[in-house]
Amino acid sequence: MTRIIKAELMRLVRRRTVLVSLAAALVFAVVATLTVFASAKAAGPANLRRGGTTLAELASSGGATQAFSVGASFAGFLVFVTFIAVIAAEFSGGTFRALLIRDPHRLRLIVGKVVGLLLVAAGIAAAAELFSVVLSIVIAPTKNIDTSTWFSLGGLGHAARDYLTVLAGIAGWAVFGSTLAVIFRSAPLALGVGFAWAGPFENIVVDSWSTGYRVFPGQVLASLIRGGTVELGFTRALTTAVVYTGVAAAATLLLVSRRDVTA
Repeated sequence: MTRIIKAELMRLVRRRTVLVSLAAALVFAVVATLTVFASAKAAGPANLRRGGTTLAELASSGGATQAFSVGASFAGFLVFVTFIAVIAAEFSGGTFRALLIRDPHRLRLIVGKVVGLLLVAAGIAAAAELFSVVLSIVIAPTKNIDTSTWFSLGGLGHAARDYLTVLAGIAGWAVFGSTLAVIFRSAPLALGVGFAWAGPFENIVVDSWSTGYRVFPGQVLASLIRGGTVELGFTRALTTAVVYTGVAAAATLLLVSRRDVTA
C-alpha cells in the first residue's frame, strides 16, 4: 500500500503540477474571500443556505477561515469531477489493468490510488486556507472588522476545525467520484451522470423539496464542509455523510474485486 501511495505521489507531485495547484488554490482564495467579504451583511441573520455571513461573524474567532469554509462548500464539486476523470481514465486507458500485472491485489491498488490523490487534495486545501487567511487579514480593515480574536487559541481551533471539516467533505466527494468512475469506467459517461445529478438535479429539486437538503449526497457534503447549515446541523451532516460514504466505498471495493478488468 505504501509503495502504491508513493508511486501515485511521484506521478502527481511534479514541478508543473505543484505550480498549477498553487495557482488554483490562490485563485480559489481570492474569489472566495472577496465574495464573502463583499456580501457580508452588517446585521441580521445570514443566509447560510447560500453561504452568506455577517460582519459580526467575520469579527469572531472563526472569521479568518470563514471565506475558506464557505468557498470550499462549492469547490467540493470540482473534487468530485476530478476524481471521476482521473479514476475513470485509469480503467478506460488500461492503466489499472497494466498495474495489476505488477501488483495483483486490486483492492490495495485502488485504495492506494485514492489515498494518494486525497493527500494531494489535502495539500491543496491547506494552501487554499492559508491564502484565504492572508487575504482576509488584508481585506478586514477595509470593512472595519476587528481581527484580534483571529489570533487567539479559539481562532486557531476554528482554523483547524474548518480544515478538518473541509477535508472530510473532500474525502466524501472523492469517494463518490471514484464510485461513479468504477461503475461506468468511462470518463465522459461518468462525468455526464455526475454533472447531471450533483449539479442541476439536486439544486433544482431542493428549491421545491427542502427535505433534499438532508438526504441528497451533494447537499449533505456541502453542509458538512460548512460545519452545519440551517437545514442540516453538523452532527447529522457528519453522520449522514459517513453512512453515504461508507456505502459508496463498499460498492466501489466490491465492483473492483468482482468485475472483469481485462476487457
